[in-house]
Amino acid sequence: MVRQIGLVLLIMLAAPATWAAELLASVDRKEIGRSDAVTLQVRYTDMAGFSSPDWRPLDREWDVVSKNQSQQISFNNGKNSSYTDWTLTLIPRRSGELLIPPIEFKGAKSEPIRIQVSEQANTQAKSSDNFYFEVEVSSGTHYVQEQLLYIERLYYTVNHDDANLSEFTVAGARVQPLMDAKQYVTVVDGKRVGVYERRYAIFPEKAGTIVIPGQRFTARIPNRYDRFRGTSDSVISKPIELDIKPIPKNYPQAPWIPASKFDISEEFSRDLSEWRVGEPVTRTMTIQATGLSKGQIPPIPMPEIDSLRYYPDQTQDDTQVTEQGMVSNVVQSVALVPTQPGKMTLPEIRIPWWNTLTNTIEYAVLPARSVVVAEAKAPAISGNQPEPLQTASDTPAVTLTLPEGDSRYWMGMVALLVITNLITLVLLFRRRSPARTEPREELAPQTDTRSLWRDFRRACQNNDPAAIRSSLIAWAAAASGWNISSVAEVEVWLNDLRLSAALAELDATLYSNRSNSAFNGQGILNLVEKALRQNTERTQEESLPELYS
Repeated sequence: MVRQIGLVLLIMLAAPATWAAELLASVDRKEIGRSDAVTLQVRYTDMAGFSSPDWRPLDREWDVVSKNQSQQISFNNGKNSSYTDWTLTLIPRRSGELLIPPIEFKGAKSEPIRIQVSEQANTQAKSSDNFYFEVEVSSGTHYVQEQLLYIERLYYTVNHDDANLSEFTVAGARVQPLMDAKQYVTVVDGKRVGVYERRYAIFPEKAGTIVIPGQRFTARIPNRYDRFRGTSDSVISKPIELDIKPIPKNYPQAPWIPASKFDISEEFSRDLSEWRVGEPVTRTMTIQATGLSKGQIPPIPMPEIDSLRYYPDQTQDDTQVTEQGMVSNVVQSVALVPTQPGKMTLPEIRIPWWNTLTNTIEYAVLPARSVVVAEAKAPAISGNQPEPLQTASDTPAVTLTLPEGDSRYWMGMVALLVITNLITLVLLFRRRSPARTEPREELAPQTDTRSLWRDFRRACQNNDPAAIRSSLIAWAAAASGWNISSVAEVEVWLNDLRLSAALAELDATLYSNRSNSAFNGQGILNLVEKALRQNTERTQEESLPELYS
């Protein structure tokens, strides 16, 4: 009997085909939700052996979470028939009308199938005896840009293969993974069960209702008697709807800072009783925030003081991602140089923020500081052999002979050095301007760059968005030598990410209908000064090969 069946099969394989095999594709449904799955069956009306079609065209719009193959031969009334089936479970990668493209195999080609995927999540959770979900989301009132903690646990009670969890996305929100998916064993109701756990921070980008879609888990449960066969199983968590509140109306006209913790501290490189005219003092301010990324923390505003010059240093920021959310540290340093002796007060700095635990406005405060600034030191003189000043390269400096106690000459030299540095800065920025190979439109007659800078600084101090925008463009055009006529071109020239974000906030303030848009003019001034200093350092580094060539 076995020989007869083998002979029949050999005759079937050896005989020339009298019909063309077909490839037929079908689905179990054509309308699904964003987190639903569709089952695709592809039948080849002949034996496929160990080969299969190329499924890569599906990857464009679908995730293939499981795939099974079966073959069958039958004899009826002296006629034989055979076919091969492939059954795939597909999950859509987006909403809208999606296409299951034609599948090709051994010269046969299936017809395309269109599937309508709605954004509306399925409101029903799908349960299973083998798998079930447990989901936690931060409770209480939620506000736009506030960090929400999402914890998802998938419990399983059987061994399985090809485990797959759907990709976690939330429309209208930014999602930050807090950990890689981890697997462990725990005890529930006295039974040992396995767990897959994922954690995310969700930052809603708009007010209104957002939906955390139901998450799908699929797996194959193997057959203990046949390792090539098994059954597919899946489970879906229940979607979660959240009501996101806008920025409260009683929040002050300042950057919106929703956090569970927000602290500010400061240190000075020199005691407040040891300040002296012309000698720099570094003020280092540190912000520690829980529930915010570093990009959500605005620059610290610096009040203008007539007898004090500011030289901002590069800001250092760092965000740590923990299982309980995000913790950010931002260190902002500035060099303070007194220009006049006498009493001086560093004003109080108050930064409003929204406490997401108590839903109240709070203030991070640096208290006012009183400083007494001493006269500048006169250069030390010893007889007719004054000690020469040394430069950074240890070359002898010019020896100065001053009348004892007279500091006016020293103040004049300081002023001369400041002017020389300003001239050097302008020359460096002119050198940095890219060479134009094509003729370009000539700019208007030379404008006083210093006057334009004063206009820009005054607009920032007055917190006048329209004046800041116009004066910034005018100054950048004069200082860069470029034909600048927009804020976007200013961003290209200065090339600083934090400044670009602040200028985007400036435009939002100008063109938004909201009366409490977050805006800080002094912060834009600080970022422009920082970008100028960084550009100068880059220009000096790029010049080194030319100097030593």
